[in-house]
Amino acid sequence: MTDKLIIEHTTFALMGPLAHTHTSAMPCHCVIFQIGERVILLDTGFGMREMSQPNLLLGDDALFKLGIVIDPRLTAYERLKSRGLLPEHVTDIILTHLDNDHAGGLHDFPNATVHLSAEELESFDGTRPRGPYKPYQLSHQTKFKTYEPTGEKWFGLDAWSLELPAVLDAKLVPLPGHTLGHCGVAYREDGKWSLHAGDAYFDSRIHFMDPTPSLPLEVAFQSDSDARLSSLKKLQVLRQKHSSEIAMYCTHDQREFRNWTHGRGAPDLISENILAASQ
Repeated sequence: MTDKLIIEHTTFALMGPLAHTHTSAMPCHCVIFQIGERVILLDTGFGMREMSQPNLLLGDDALFKLGIVIDPRLTAYERLKSRGLLPEHVTDIILTHLDNDHAGGLHDFPNATVHLSAEELESFDGTRPRGPYKPYQLSHQTKFKTYEPTGEKWFGLDAWSLELPAVLDAKLVPLPGHTLGHCGVAYREDGKWSLHAGDAYFDSRIHFMDPTPSLPLEVAFQSDSDARLSSLKKLQVLRQKHSSEIAMYCTHDQREFRNWTHGRGAPDLISENILAASQ
């Protein structure tokens, strides 16, 4: 008998509003996959270390400019603990990329295998500086499974099937630009495909306009402007041609996040209560 797949959408971090959009906060939209006693995470958000030492690890400038909320209840570690799940239950973590708001929690799950693109890991280890890449995120104990081009296609886009349970049918979909090895993550959910587009876009109302403006935050953190715009164009075409087959979302779009949680009868109460208290 195949173990039942349970999928939960949540946020493992909260930041301030996205400039020039109608938002009150930016979530870090992550996913918990549970297959029997096995737990797989899609991105980790910030971790317990950042919550306990925010000035040292995140830095005063990022705390102020990004409006990062310091609350351990938001972390993957505490979220899973509240569900009776232990760190050792997390066997795998899929990463869109290695910025610390997506991978800061890796230290909380030392036994997990981390799935990401080979180019992203090479960029992290490279000489080109990037503010959200923090050396403390990784250790010599971090176990990586990296992926490179194989010729596989997914709706016409390059894709790399992940070595994870077949029920997920999970794939990395290269969407470079925000970082050089940035990827979306495609997987099966509710009888159709879902695509977590990571930071390939930040606001669906703005980034699917034609022509498409660029927001200050995405320009400030892009590694390759031409690649970022090319990836965004691919997503625009994907939505135009395959919206009935693919449900797409990104990391930081507050409206999308509420649609995937509150709109589906599964509100994220911790983040909603934090935001309600601040208004």
